[in-house]
Amino acid sequence: MGGSARFTIMSTEEAAAALDYFNAFHDGFIKRLTLTSHDAIAPDLSQVCTGLFDAEMDLAHYNYGTATSPFRPADQIVRATFRGVRDIVLDLRTGFIGNTIIRLAVTPSQRELFTPYGTEACLVLRLARNFYLQASDRWELRESDVFSFASATFEEI
Repeated sequence: MGGSARFTIMSTEEAAAALDYFNAFHDGFIKRLTLTSHDAIAPDLSQVCTGLFDAEMDLAHYNYGTATSPFRPADQIVRATFRGVRDIVLDLRTGFIGNTIIRLAVTPSQRELFTPYGTEACLVLRLARNFYLQASDRWELRESDVFSFASATFEEI
């Protein structure tokens, strides 16, 4: 892949290819996270509350797999743009070793629809990090879902 790598994610297979290329962002960290709501005030001054967001996440990362040549510089930023984001839960409490990423994963899921009622297929961003358990003086791998999304793009910037 010449030049800057860019992956469009609409399936777990496309996500697997991107995450394989970026070595699942092992030893990276979240440099920037921006959420933008789809909610608005209508002309009649009513609120249009969709519950949907777009998320833009800059991941500081250089620990790519051996297939990515040449080796990327230590100040590499990968911008992940997620569309149709819901179900946001991001745990950045103390106890995680500097919030270093062990692994990012994308899994298939279903999420509720507000109108009409039912469910829709989606993807879920999952984050794995090491958490320090002070009482037993040991580290434990913890995985958590960050949010659900409809599609995404991962791009070197």
